[in-house]
Amino acid sequence: MPASDNLRTALLDRLAAGWVALGVSVGGPADRTLVDPEALIVMTALHGRDEPRVHEAALDWCVKLGTLVNGARLRTIAGEVGSDPAALAGFAALVAGGGGPRWPVLAGPPVPYRSRGKVQVRDLREPAALAVRLRALFGVAVRADILAVLATSPGSAPSLADLAATTRSTKRNVAIAVRTLSLGGAVEIDHVANQQRVRLAAHRGFSEWLGPLPEPADWATRFTVVEALLRFDSANIASPVARAVEARALAERVLPLVRRTGLPVPDTRAGGEAFQRAYEAWQQGLAATVRP
Repeated sequence: MPASDNLRTALLDRLAAGWVALGVSVGGPADRTLVDPEALIVMTALHGRDEPRVHEAALDWCVKLGTLVNGARLRTIAGEVGSDPAALAGFAALVAGGGGPRWPVLAGPPVPYRSRGKVQVRDLREPAALAVRLRALFGVAVRADILAVLATSPGSAPSLADLAATTRSTKRNVAIAVRTLSLGGAVEIDHVANQQRVRLAAHRGFSEWLGPLPEPADWATRFTVVEALLRFDSANIASPVARAVEARALAERVLPLVRRTGLPVPDTRAGGEAFQRAYEAWQQGLAATVRP
């Protein structure tokens, strides 16, 4: 299988695993990493039609539980990924047309959609659904996302700026949320130099309620890298030399994102046409990481 097709297939498998973790029955394993609902929706809107059963099930879930989606964050992550606005707007129009929420990415009127009614989510106890389960309890404001980040990073004490970057929120909103969580006894704040560092409070009962925790993963950033490669491959640059040059430029452009989220790093030592082989090897490595 060509490296680009392998990466696309791995992405579709990851999308299916994410929806399975959120309670959708589409077959296959549930994701074992922390599902990012907005990143999952953005990539499903872009690529889900390649796997109709996943696309339809995702629409049904969003019609039923789309109020657990943060519309502002959805728009932010769509901008990061560099997605086709029409694809996400079209997905949002179907969600709204089926009786679901009207997210701010909606660009026109809702499009009539009849949900199959087969998504029967009885609970969100799958470990990977932790962020959405916390939203069901605390609402879609950034408080729930902060708790999800802290719970899946035991022993860490990120700064307010770190939390803002991870949750895709403003530092001001994070500061307000952290203060209220501290008042409620859910988090503790350490003052280190001129920074406030936040950690989850040690409450046995809350830890038991959280249950088994998923592996942390910044899927918004990972999907941004994957989308950049898929978009490049779809350009079908005919000249091998031009393709190798452009591939190298792409690799160097996304390298900070790759390193930030623990994805395989491309080998940029090769020059000229030889880089094409290194690029394809990198794609294979990315596919292996993305595949659940």
